[in-house]
Amino acid sequence: FMMCSYKMSTDAWKTLYFLSLYNKMYLLKYLIYYNNNNNKLVKMFNIMGWYASMLYYNMYNNNMFQRTNVTKLIHTNNMKMNNMKMNNLNMNEWLVGMTDSNGMFNIYINNNNKIIFTYKISLMINNIQLLYKIKNYLKIGSINYTNNMVMYTINNNNDLLNIILPIFDKYKLLTSKRFNYLLFKKCLLINNNNNFNQLLKINLINNIINNNNNNKYNNNYISDSWYNIYKNYKNININNMKMMNNMLENNLLMINKIMTKSWLIGYMETKSSFKLIKKDNKIIHYFNINMMKLDYIVMYSIKLLLNININMNNYKLETFDNKSIEYIINYLKFNNHKSRLLGMKSYEYTIWKRSYYKYKNNNKKLLIIKMLLDKNI
Repeated sequence: FMMCSYKMSTDAWKTLYFLSLYNKMYLLKYLIYYNNNNNKLVKMFNIMGWYASMLYYNMYNNNMFQRTNVTKLIHTNNMKMNNMKMNNLNMNEWLVGMTDSNGMFNIYINNNNKIIFTYKISLMINNIQLLYKIKNYLKIGSINYTNNMVMYTINNNNDLLNIILPIFDKYKLLTSKRFNYLLFKKCLLINNNNNFNQLLKINLINNIINNNNNNKYNNNYISDSWYNIYKNYKNININNMKMMNNMLENNLLMINKIMTKSWLIGYMETKSSFKLIKKDNKIIHYFNINMMKLDYIVMYSIKLLLNININMNNYKLETFDNKSIEYIINYLKFNNHKSRLLGMKSYEYTIWKRSYYKYKNNNKKLLIIKMLLDKNI
């Protein structure tokens, strides 16, 4: 059996008028699994509003649904928990986008000459559910807390070799983090080679790291995921923005294949902002994405995909143009008209989107929304 308990407002917009309610959103979620004669009991509590429902489900398609107030029944036949809220997303591509945004691959040799390999994603504590969703999807790793940060970490070599590497080999990182990943992978494979003793492994890995340190921030490094675009261009210099712009503008179809919607949503989970700002005594809707200097090719590709006409400034892609805002909203829609942002960004985006359609040009209403968003995001 599966029992799900939700507490969720039927209209996320209403939460804007109740700050105490808004602060409760997205704070707690836990899963308890129980297996008995092929039946599964799952209890899921989600404190997100004032409404609750219960769903019973067994492996033989016998359903009972009890509703209190208003909720939506999710398709349950043969449903697994790690597929919830992830329909229409390629979760591996999404994970690569999240890693390009906030993930890292680390190699560390401790005082006992043990080589420690770590894949880690670090987020603010208010986005902890997002890390639990990743952990639930991959079924490996651990989650730890430090001050206001929460970290999802995988440091088991077998998990890295058998689960993480296949994902990142098939779905390549688009940013300069691809360089770090390839270095990480090379060293991990050396460490896994039983023909090498520990001292030889350490020497080989140290040599690789030292030899590549000078190239780590090579200004001309571009992830090989973009190879099908830049292979026909000689002497590419990512600091030559005019050259890069022309190259990308002539390859928009290829960009759509390389930078998938799932990847971009994963990247936007932490690098994007959906805000209301004050401009010329008016409250307007505003969107931005931050990017590292090395990743101009990624930023300009996002600019083209999201049809943003305003020029980039200091490696920040931003717009408050209504046509661009509407294009972004339409881009993030899937077949059921819901976005597939999975973390706290989904609430920020939902409020931002609804206020755009409902209260655009209503300064009084938008000012209230702006103050609450500024305080809570």
